[in-house]
Amino acid sequence: MSQPTGDVHAAGEGLSDQEMVEAVAGQTDSASENADEAGKDWNGDPGNAPAPTDEA
Repeated sequence: MSQPTGDVHAAGEGLSDQEMVEAVAGQTDSASENADEAGKDWNGDPGNAPAPTDEA
């Protein structure tokens, strides 16, 4: 098990919004029907997020 170093950073620290979009899109399950659109064209407003599906 790794030991904590005390060196803590926020997720995505140092990345631009576009770089974060590309990182998320690259990590999305390709079996998802929305994989090709993951992280794209979303302004971060939860009210504009796509509706969840029943698939888990």
